[in-house]
Amino acid sequence: MMKSAYRCSLTFLAFLSMLKACELCLSVRASRASKFVPEGSSLELSCEVQHCGVGWTGGWVFQEMQSTGFTLLTPSERIELSNYSSTASSTHLLVHIHNINQSDAGPYKCLITWPQNKTTSNGHVTYVNVTAEASVDSLGRNLSHRVLLCLSASMCFPFVLGLVWCLTRDHPPPPPVPPRSYTSFAARVKPKKELVYAEVALKNSRRKNDCPKQVPEPTVYSSVHFS
Repeated sequence: MMKSAYRCSLTFLAFLSMLKACELCLSVRASRASKFVPEGSSLELSCEVQHCGVGWTGGWVFQEMQSTGFTLLTPSERIELSNYSSTASSTHLLVHIHNINQSDAGPYKCLITWPQNKTTSNGHVTYVNVTAEASVDSLGRNLSHRVLLCLSASMCFPFVLGLVWCLTRDHPPPPPVPPRSYTSFAARVKPKKELVYAEVALKNSRRKNDCPKQVPEPTVYSSVHFS
């Protein structure tokens, strides 16, 4: 019982690996993008078909704006289809559209059918937006505006240089910077003025122990007596 279950699991794993290898082998590689193309220009799209030597059919398909399904692109005066093989199991499909107009706007993709298992593979969709064509008059006008702008800039450049020269010539040179003194901080600080208080004492000319001066007797020159 265990051996039969083990064999069934191995068979199932082998079948899954074969399916995975088949999916990787039978596939379409394309980048998802949105392109803006001016009207009247050209467009080139590419996708890679991984077929591993298995037969396949299909190619590039396009969906019109008013349509609900994709239609296969066929060669015409404006549409060019080509392909080349990079390896034995890989083929690149190219579509080149000339003179694009508004009717070419819409989604594009690669659709491949595998006849053996009757399955299909789709590549990523590239949406094409057709913009208005730039007129020749507007291009010429833009070119003339650029030339006029360059000429104006070249004429103003000497004037600006002369103005700068005149402004810098009239200004006197800056005064020289005095040399820096390397004396000590104590020497640069001015000493403060000191306050000096003076004491004045008045001496008494007459002392207690000094003897009084003798007053000289007055000299009498004449005397008058009344009786």
